[in-house]
Amino acid sequence: MAQTYNEDELYRASSQYRFWSFSPTELAALRASTHSAALDRASHYLQDAPSTCLTLDEELRLVQRYSEQVRTTSDFFKWSINVKSTAVQYLKRFYLTNSVMTYPPKEIYKSVLFLASKTEAVHMTLAEYARRIKTDKSDILAPEYKIIQSLRFTLDVRHPFRGLRGVLMELLNIAESAAPSASPHNAPSSHRSLWSQGAPLPDRAHAAYAAARQILDAPALLTDAYFLYTPPQLALAALWIADTPLAEFYLAAKLQGQDGMRGQVLAVVRECADVLLGLAVQPVMTKDQRAELEVKLEACRDPGTKDLVAVDKAAKVDGLGAEEAEEKARRKAEKNEERRKNDDVFGPAL
Repeated sequence: MAQTYNEDELYRASSQYRFWSFSPTELAALRASTHSAALDRASHYLQDAPSTCLTLDEELRLVQRYSEQVRTTSDFFKWSINVKSTAVQYLKRFYLTNSVMTYPPKEIYKSVLFLASKTEAVHMTLAEYARRIKTDKSDILAPEYKIIQSLRFTLDVRHPFRGLRGVLMELLNIAESAAPSASPHNAPSSHRSLWSQGAPLPDRAHAAYAAARQILDAPALLTDAYFLYTPPQLALAALWIADTPLAEFYLAAKLQGQDGMRGQVLAVVRECADVLLGLAVQPVMTKDQRAELEVKLEACRDPGTKDLVAVDKAAKVDGLGAEEAEEKARRKAEKNEERRKNDDVFGPAL
């Protein structure tokens, strides 16, 4: 007899659930561990580490800034929202186990976006991509294996867009089959609504879908929501922000007679919505602040990864793994720095 699975069971079998789903505590601990390991490495090539290194908060701010850069670059190419969303998640996943001080995001984000374009079946050659973003092809390809390795070779990213579309279709079906009294008459909150009171359910559903789609295009990508919640929870949270009464009406229609379950779902949806709304209160990094962090990063970055193209070539020629090639480059950089100090006409620093 063939075994059948429901949607929850299928999602729990996915790589996204198994490798990239965390509690807030687990997520914070993983990032803290990655940052601590980077500081430990820095102590071998910096005399005054960790005082001159980036803080964990500064690392997260840079990742956030380049997540936004991925979005704008994808929009420049007019690529689909799936490419953009997949690329941002690749970048955020990469920096769960890699430090900004080891791999600066300005050298990674272009490679991440090109990898996502291939994953999402966008047909653009490497030469054309490199030409349009004014980057050498070798710089794009050099970190690709390291990125895929850090992603644990799991390139599938599940997004909430299809689920949100499904909610719209179900609302339209309800509007077509239900009595007029089934439509939610209570007007949505003025600061969240794009509709007037008494709008027909189909019009209201379409407007809520458009607003929720915009929410999934920015807050859902730039916060930690993908790590903390499932795609259906993200879709419902976006709808709840766009039109709370409509979202509650939808859940009531889907979970008739299951008040306990509906209460649990609503609680999770509200928590997820709070995460998405939290992006609005985060300060936007100015150009001067980014430049200041980039200067600080350049002073404390790992010398073993300063030339990713050379590391990639060494790995291919010498048959080394990525870590071995980086360690070889790191030792070479340290020897060159020691030689430079010894050759200084005034001698090494006191």
